[in-house]
Amino acid sequence: MRFSVRLAIILVVFSGHALAKAKKGQDDAKKTGAGMMDSNDPVDKETSDEGPFAPKHKSEEGETGEAKEGEAKGKDATPASEAHEEIRRSPRAKVGVFGNVVVGFGKPVEPGPGEDDSLTNKGTSFTFMVGGHYDVSPQFTLGLRVPWTTASERQPDGSYASSQALGAPELMGEYRVRLSPRTDLPIDFGLGVPVAQGNYDQVNGVAQYRQAVVNDFADAASGFRDGELFGPKRLPLVFGVGIDYQRRELSLHAGTKFVAGFKVGGAANYLPNTFGTFELKSVTFRNVTSAGIAYQFLAKPALSGALDSWIATNAVNNVEFKSNAGATGPGRVQVVFEPRLAARFGKIAPSLGYIFPIGGRLADNHTSGLELHCDVAF
Repeated sequence: MRFSVRLAIILVVFSGHALAKAKKGQDDAKKTGAGMMDSNDPVDKETSDEGPFAPKHKSEEGETGEAKEGEAKGKDATPASEAHEEIRRSPRAKVGVFGNVVVGFGKPVEPGPGEDDSLTNKGTSFTFMVGGHYDVSPQFTLGLRVPWTTASERQPDGSYASSQALGAPELMGEYRVRLSPRTDLPIDFGLGVPVAQGNYDQVNGVAQYRQAVVNDFADAASGFRDGELFGPKRLPLVFGVGIDYQRRELSLHAGTKFVAGFKVGGAANYLPNTFGTFELKSVTFRNVTSAGIAYQFLAKPALSGALDSWIATNAVNNVEFKSNAGATGPGRVQVVFEPRLAARFGKIAPSLGYIFPIGGRLADNHTSGLELHCDVAF
């Protein structure tokens, strides 16, 4: 009997609880309206959308509410992670100037029978370059750079002969195609002013010949990377394309450029010799294909480590050498590496790198360069 009474009480309590829960579900259904049901009626779907004055239920204040709030800001908005990474791209200054110094060691590379560069001796060069850029638009930039080099070369008697030479100022342009929030496709072009000093005439102009050697030394110390700046009496044309990727502290870049230099004067007149002949070419041609990586390992102050590398192919040199004995001429392909350490202090960004060759004629001549660079943004 007691068991039956207890069972009846349990059933009454359970039934009351079930009825209360059912009644609460009916009340929620009334509050929610027909929009919570499957309906093909456009009016039903329109009225079910959350408006700015719609009451917020407890469930909407959780994850669902946050998602709806994000949709209210715009369904096509950039995801937060991508927007953050886009902001973390290195900022571009609309106007900027720079100064660059390359200290070269070793021997300038002159036309001759390969490894035996008997025409030159070891020395030291200092190439100073200044320039700047102006962003005409967020995608298009104009720039200018002007090089000047002084060098001293050790003579057979132990003394040093010094000379200076102006390079070819270059007007540059870059158009950037945005492939994604993190990736750009830069398209570069350049036109040089054919005022680089020097002439390959040992017989009639020793002073101008030394200027040609100075510009050749600057070209070698920079690892054949910017030959368009150092061709005596040449009109250089440059075209290049690359890719630039940045994601937070990491940046990657690669590119290739083609440089053609058209003769506007000069002559190749070397002292009499028995090992070959020299010819001043009407058009020179060089390709430089590069790749690099940089990583910012410290935020304040902003410090980055980088490694750049490139392959320079000198298809046609300023002066071509032809051996009388049929010996193989100097190699035309050069591989170069440059590790760099960079920093940023507000609008000033200095960097320090060392240019060293891997094999090839530059390595045979023990030619390398210490590069100091500084950008100033406005």
